[in-house]
Amino acid sequence: MRRLVPTGASLAAAALVLGGTAAAARQPTQQIVLPGPVPYPTVSPPVTGNVALPRSYLLRLGIASAQRVLVGVDGTGRAVALHVQQRLVVSGKGDYQFAIGGPVVDVRAAPGSESEPGLRTDQVLWAGFSPGRKVLAADITLRAAPVARYLPVRLHIGRDGDRVTLTVVNATRAPGVAYTGFARTADLATLLDSTRRASLSGSRLQAAFATFSGTVHARKTAAEAPLRVVGELSLPGGRPVRFARTLGDGAPLSLTVRAHGTGEPKVLLRVSPAPVVRLLRPPGAATWTAAVLKHSLPPAFLLRRLFESRLRLVRADQYQSFLADPDADGVSRSVYVYATVKAAPAPVAEADTSTGGGNDILVIVLVAAVSLVAAAGGIVVWAHS
Repeated sequence: MRRLVPTGASLAAAALVLGGTAAAARQPTQQIVLPGPVPYPTVSPPVTGNVALPRSYLLRLGIASAQRVLVGVDGTGRAVALHVQQRLVVSGKGDYQFAIGGPVVDVRAAPGSESEPGLRTDQVLWAGFSPGRKVLAADITLRAAPVARYLPVRLHIGRDGDRVTLTVVNATRAPGVAYTGFARTADLATLLDSTRRASLSGSRLQAAFATFSGTVHARKTAAEAPLRVVGELSLPGGRPVRFARTLGDGAPLSLTVRAHGTGEPKVLLRVSPAPVVRLLRPPGAATWTAAVLKHSLPPAFLLRRLFESRLRLVRADQYQSFLADPDADGVSRSVYVYATVKAAPAPVAEADTSTGGGNDILVIVLVAAVSLVAAAGGIVVWAHS
């Protein structure tokens, strides 16, 4: 067996590393809170209305929220109609009273609801008693203009001759703060492993902190919510161009799809927040703990990857609640369905949208919402086939 003899250079490098580690260990330590689960980096989502919500109470109750956000887009890809199907499952026995805010135009009970929602300016109202489990389901029509900028993707549909181009852009990127300094490699690996387990299981991040030695610096950064995009672009008489992609998580934030033909293009798109997978994949090992033992991974790299991943998971968690879940600790899940709708004629007089809009706007939005429900059913079936 060949015997490896350390050279003077390698011994010097090792001594330098050990010396730096020992010096850092003598520095005072401080604990920095890592991103997750809150606060969110931006105010919305969840979206809000223009009036303050009344006082709510949930006595020994938990609420899980599931939402289908139906987005109607015009021939250019601009959001012109917005409709939310929200299903709240109340767990526990007791009274409840709460309101869900947003630019609400109309609300009605959805199939399966065990209670009737109320409507107030920019509020959906719920009040009643839960015998142990109760389902509250509502079809909610929103004004699109005030909250379109909070939707997860932007669409652009363009035509050049007989070629139609659809561009889908992840629009969730938001500023954040990360930290640099000295932290133990083993500790960072453990934090990366727990973050990865939460991401892959779909669990919400738990509060955590990292221990730093010596000086710690804050730096500005930005992160997006990884999004799973599944959809199709079609033209009359042509075969649909289907696609599926994750936007973010170390991959590009946009995609472009092209189709050929004449007539008005149709877009069906299903978007959902996705886990962080690529950025949390350990290099050359099954876990980050094993990776740092197998490879020489610099603490600065591990620290950067830890903040990058957790910021993205926090942002993805934010998009799981387009409308608020009244239970801050409840499980929320949202899926966004985009579909092209026929352009509606503009109303003769401008409506006052500050109080829900006029009759013309209401009719236009409701007609678009009905079209969206039918379109959403088709794409969901296809996406799971």
